[in-house]
Amino acid sequence: MRCSCWVCRILQSGGYEDAGGRIDKTNIMKMRALQLKGLNELVMTELPVPEPKHDEVLVRTAAATICTSDLHDIRYNPFGIKYPRTLGHEGAGVVAKAGADVKHLAPGMRVAAHPVVPCGKCEECRRGYEHLCSTMGHLGLDRDGCFAEYFVQRADRVVALPDHLSLPLGALLEPVAVCLQAVARAGDIKGRRVLIAGDGPFGNMIARLAVKAGAGSVVVSGRSPFRLGRIPNVEIMQDVPAKSVDIAILAVSAPEAVQACIKALRPRGRLVIFSNVPAPLPLDFFTLHVSELEIVGACNDENRIEASLECLNDTTLALEELITHRLPFENWEEAFSLARDGHDKALKVAMTF
Repeated sequence: MRCSCWVCRILQSGGYEDAGGRIDKTNIMKMRALQLKGLNELVMTELPVPEPKHDEVLVRTAAATICTSDLHDIRYNPFGIKYPRTLGHEGAGVVAKAGADVKHLAPGMRVAAHPVVPCGKCEECRRGYEHLCSTMGHLGLDRDGCFAEYFVQRADRVVALPDHLSLPLGALLEPVAVCLQAVARAGDIKGRRVLIAGDGPFGNMIARLAVKAGAGSVVVSGRSPFRLGRIPNVEIMQDVPAKSVDIAILAVSAPEAVQACIKALRPRGRLVIFSNVPAPLPLDFFTLHVSELEIVGACNDENRIEASLECLNDTTLALEELITHRLPFENWEEAFSLARDGHDKALKVAMTF
């Protein structure tokens, strides 16, 4: 399917359409974008619409969801983003233009993007760990992201969406993929008792996926009654007893939650570090030793795009329930306020275009 709307015809031709329907390539199309210009300095600006390279696609953004890491980038910039940078890495939309070497995607196709761009050449990529690429590219970090009316991404990191899937839900492609990675790093989960520490969007997704993966029981700890109440088929517990779970998955950036997880693990239990804890923490190595505990990380995902798409299509998971708010792009300040401060009424916040 090739889109014939005036916007895509212009982009495919490389210029503006005048009143007579002719393409004027001397003009450059502009777009609105949210740029991070410094710590706590996110601003709406106007930029040229980017041009896709031979192996990339240009996507006309339809929906972009706000991630906790976006909020961290704005406030702390832990990854050392060079300013100015258009943020956003959870996006879906319609292909507006495809590079010369792109064969599986065409203008007019509904798509979602995975933000991680492995190089395929470094030692980690050659070892099969492309998600841990040492020269990794990433939307919103080293290249402009999807908090804009258009964005480009390498075509092998873009997947077509079925017509019945909403584009805001499609924007959750990468969040679901990384949550699948967390469940995979937990090991054999079937019949096991699993603790999810954290009641935010990621904790909610991981809990649903753990239930689907066959966990014997799932316990979730958190602070927000609203958010805890939106996680189905789990036990809610504020104070998890010592040595009561087989697996703990950290889905909150709280140092005290790490200690609570270790305390809750039975001997031979495993702790999965999904959320980043920015400050160094003391560890009780004696307990790790005598209980033979394991601590593993879960960062990005091992090419779980197709599995994520299957989950988005799975109505029993009901992942669209996580998107509690959809706001137009021009209301971006309200959207970020909800994502940052609205724990009593919001989970995932989507901006629509």
